[in-house]
Amino acid sequence: MKKIIAVALALVWVMADAGAARKPDIKCGPWVQNVNETEFTVLWTSSEKVFAWVEVAPDDGTAFESCARPRFYQTVSGRRVAGTDHIIKVSGLEPGKGYRYRIYGKVVKDDGNAYATHYGPARRSGIKGGGVIRTYDRNASGCRFVMLNDIHGKDDRYRALTKDIVADSIDFLLLNGDMVSYIGNMDSTLSHVFGTVPELVSDVPSVWVRGNHETRGREFHLMRRYAPTPTGEPYHLFRQGPVAVLVLDAGEDKPDGNAEYSGTADFDSYRTQQLGWLKLAVKDSLFTEAPVKLAVMHIPAIMKAGSWYGQKWVSAHFLPVLNEAGIDIMLSGHHHKHIYVEAGECGNAFPILANDDTDRLEFEADAKGYVIRTYNQDGEETSSYAGGSGE
Repeated sequence: MKKIIAVALALVWVMADAGAARKPDIKCGPWVQNVNETEFTVLWTSSEKVFAWVEVAPDDGTAFESCARPRFYQTVSGRRVAGTDHIIKVSGLEPGKGYRYRIYGKVVKDDGNAYATHYGPARRSGIKGGGVIRTYDRNASGCRFVMLNDIHGKDDRYRALTKDIVADSIDFLLLNGDMVSYIGNMDSTLSHVFGTVPELVSDVPSVWVRGNHETRGREFHLMRRYAPTPTGEPYHLFRQGPVAVLVLDAGEDKPDGNAEYSGTADFDSYRTQQLGWLKLAVKDSLFTEAPVKLAVMHIPAIMKAGSWYGQKWVSAHFLPVLNEAGIDIMLSGHHHKHIYVEAGECGNAFPILANDDTDRLEFEADAKGYVIRTYNQDGEETSSYAGGSGE
């Protein structure tokens, strides 16, 4: 297994001096997204406007403050910016090496003068939990993650399903759609998606997959800001160890002209655009050289008589590409019940598993194949599957 990134994170700001200036707080977060072999992004929100940065140190046992550490800022076209939304990319890292990072910030007291901004004293984050982050490594021998779906803002269920997760035993947390019922207010959405289990999402990279309900609400379009991806869209490709993960976005489940969308839907065009990307993604060496190939999509590509429009669309258009690409299994949700479709049942060359909304799914793979187990809120195993040449 690869080395770990030891992460010094916190949910509260600690005074760097004894000054009486007001103390900025972290309203939500931090959480870690968009991880690869040389980068990761840390995100959080604050109640006040803060000029923030992240400092990074090798995981070599030295005191963090023993020397000056590289600083990373949030920038826009060459300008370091302050704000209440903090999205800071740490780059230039080496695969398989461990790094520690800490969050620092200064409250912006007055930025009305274009030539002189006044700040409060600098403060660093305190440490809550002291967890770890693992960077992705295509040469790792295995891949293990936990998947949840269709939580719909039920925080008690979210906590119950994750209470047994040991952060340093998984590579990432996969949130496979409909974590909320709609995105009408971003503060509320972030609180449900990332604020419900703060110790977990600050210790483990999270991968947010858009569900059809998360296309709804007046602030739906802001979510991509808080769940950045390599493509800038909800669909993307990444690799961890032997597993290539194709994250797909089925969009809405009804036709664009449905009255519920009030004339705002254009998902046929969006899915067609995504299809063009998909045809190229399955030729990427990151995907083709992976021993295990996984597709993740909130709405499953199950073509049956009772399937709704969105499900039929992705079945008709995405399935042929995925079949040809040699996908091993698709993981989905959406139906709020456990559904397992064997390969060949409805035009699929691979099995499709739609997870129940009351279960967590645990996925583990090596170069020979994968094992999947699901567990209910009491920690009882509810199903298991295996696939690949090593099953």
